[in-house]
Amino acid sequence: MNWLHFFSWLAGCYILYYLAMILLDVAGAKHAPAGGPLTQELTFSENVATTQLADNGVAADADPKTRLDAPAVAMQYEPEMIGSGGVVIDNLFKLCKQEAIIYTRSVSF
Repeated sequence: MNWLHFFSWLAGCYILYYLAMILLDVAGAKHAPAGGPLTQELTFSENVATTQLADNGVAADADPKTRLDAPAVAMQYEPEMIGSGGVVIDNLFKLCKQEAIIYTRSVSF
């Protein structure tokens, strides 16, 4: 059996499978009439009490050094891979030039 024969059998099996699925869907489907009322409708109701929050007076353009959430804002713009020990691509090239990278596994190109 060569590859062309194998792929032709594989394509034939896929065509038969999907044709059978389409025919089963068409034959066994009980479609709702278009524009008619839906009999099964899923609804959720939840009692939510809203509360009015008071303004705490912190200006949006306040000095970042005095804000309490300054570390969180600064960390927000740092790439996620830095926290897991990764390096940015620019620093990777710098480390390669300095020959500071220790290879633990073979590198395939």
